[in-house]
Amino acid sequence: MNSKEEKLIREYVRMKIGDSLNEHKRQQRQVLQEELRLRKIIRQILKEGDISDMHPHRSTGINVLEDVLKKMITTLRTDYKRMTTNKQQRDSFRAHMISAVKGALAPSLVNDTYLQGTDTLMAEPTPQFDAPETPALDAEPEAELDDLDAMLQEIDIDVGDDDKKIPVEDDDQPDELEQFGAEDPGLDETGRNMAFTTFKKVSQYILDAYDMLANVEDKKIFVDYLITNMKLYFDKFEQEIQKEVTEPTTSQYDSMS
Repeated sequence: MNSKEEKLIREYVRMKIGDSLNEHKRQQRQVLQEELRLRKIIRQILKEGDISDMHPHRSTGINVLEDVLKKMITTLRTDYKRMTTNKQQRDSFRAHMISAVKGALAPSLVNDTYLQGTDTLMAEPTPQFDAPETPALDAEPEAELDDLDAMLQEIDIDVGDDDKKIPVEDDDQPDELEQFGAEDPGLDETGRNMAFTTFKKVSQYILDAYDMLANVEDKKIFVDYLITNMKLYFDKFEQEIQKEVTEPTTSQYDSMS
């Protein structure tokens, strides 16, 4: 074999090896692309997965509250961020909303907590009392009259003319908006008015969810976590507003001013 033939053979072998390497690389790239595409599909499936596939919280009250927050937080954020004149408006809005939610749920929670123990109370034996002694016939009349007069003075109630009036017409009823802010007369009225409107939007979500719970512990957790989450979300909304109203700057611009 002469040098020319040997050279041709070497070039042929080199070409075959190169083709084989290129084919192997092409197959590797194809496998890698398929893996990346599959991972992307899996991530999308997990991202769009139904919430029912997720592990719920150990408390039914918190699971129910989660659904309520999903319904009401968007409304709270939108209405809260509409008040941009000053922070006093937003502080008033926050205070009135939290106070209104507590005021709407507190009486029911107290009643539910009390009723939980009625069976135990009724099971206790009824205490026996001795019959009162019949007063002697020869008691002093003046002393009996003095005792009766003292008793009447203790139960005497001074009822003014306004308290005697029974509201039967529409204009006799107390104004809902005025009653809404009766406990905090010093707070900003715009914030109060906005909170009044917002509370009407979301109150039914809260009351319906609370009434759905029968377990008293779930009710307590629901109320406690609702108030806590409202405060945390209001903090978050305020931080978002502060970021939005603060103009971004650069070190070069600051050095020129």
